[in-house]
Amino acid sequence: MKDYAEFFEEVTDYRKAGRCLHELSDILLLVLCGLLADCETFEEIYDYACDKGTVLRQFMALPAGIPSHDTLNRVFRRLNPAELERCLTAWGQHIVGLLAGRHLVIDGKQLRGTTRHGRRQAPVQLVSVWASEQRLCLAHTPVAAKRNEVAAMPQVLDLEDVAGSVVSLDALGCQRAVAASLVERGAGCVLALKQSQGDLHAQAGAHFTPLLVQPPAHQHLDKGHGRGEQRRVWCSQDLGLVDAGTGWAGLRTLVCVQTTRWLNGCEEQATRYFLSSLAQASAAALAGYVRRHWGSENQQHWHLDVTFTEETCQCRRDHAPRNLSTLRKLALTHLQRCPLKMSLKRKRKKAARDDAFLHLLLAQLPAEEHTPTS
Repeated sequence: MKDYAEFFEEVTDYRKAGRCLHELSDILLLVLCGLLADCETFEEIYDYACDKGTVLRQFMALPAGIPSHDTLNRVFRRLNPAELERCLTAWGQHIVGLLAGRHLVIDGKQLRGTTRHGRRQAPVQLVSVWASEQRLCLAHTPVAAKRNEVAAMPQVLDLEDVAGSVVSLDALGCQRAVAASLVERGAGCVLALKQSQGDLHAQAGAHFTPLLVQPPAHQHLDKGHGRGEQRRVWCSQDLGLVDAGTGWAGLRTLVCVQTTRWLNGCEEQATRYFLSSLAQASAAALAGYVRRHWGSENQQHWHLDVTFTEETCQCRRDHAPRNLSTLRKLALTHLQRCPLKMSLKRKRKKAARDDAFLHLLLAQLPAEEHTPTS
């Protein structure tokens, strides 16, 4: 049997030695198991652990029995979140390996359940690095407010060696300082360009207007579930007409993506522009980066809010929201990497019922095997 709790052994126990009934690694692993097994709150995790005590003791010490929900809450409020996040980062690096050639998505998310009554802004907001092909979060870092998300982007990049990778960002990250930071780190970039960029957006639109009558460099059509979507892509490296593009470090290519959707007999069309440092990339490759960028929203943020109900979680005090978010992302990756063909919601319910399936999920943790002593 693997000692799964070893995964958390690098997290420092802030509590005084000799005065604790429960091992910190047990507490962290217990919460991870609860999140995998369809629990949302510390109370539900405690109830689950009481029902499954015999099974959990197969891979947890639990010297003083099951920790109460108040103990779980207290530990998560005071635990150093940066150390727990390093476990998430180390596991992501273990899975992904070298980041060179990988597509990384930088995106921010508010933990809306932490919003105080009468306030509009959530006090806990995180900017994360998402590996699109592997569908996992490699790292995240907090920001003080939505407007500071741009300042947090270079900080989260410091957590990973992004040299040789391709980093995509939404319109909020389309800033000269962010582009310069990526070029300095040796990474390629694909930045969404919105009207907030003023002259640059207007000049990009004027630059592509005469080109849109020509056949696109790449075209793709999706059909299914009662809807259709056509994406057409044009690329240009003739930047002479885009005066506002001067001063952008490493800018080599302008990309125009025109999307037409058909749903329930209605047609919608949108045209979006992107900046890229990838001079040699094909239109098809650039279209892939643009489309996969939204994997962070669809495959991570949506599931955190809907499958794990993060958006409505009322855990607000101290470091508990951030620490819980780290373990939710860890649990989400466990579920997504499991090849069983069923929804994540069904996988969570199966983990709550099927002890062998829970072991299968936990077996993904890179812990060493130990032979029991007789």
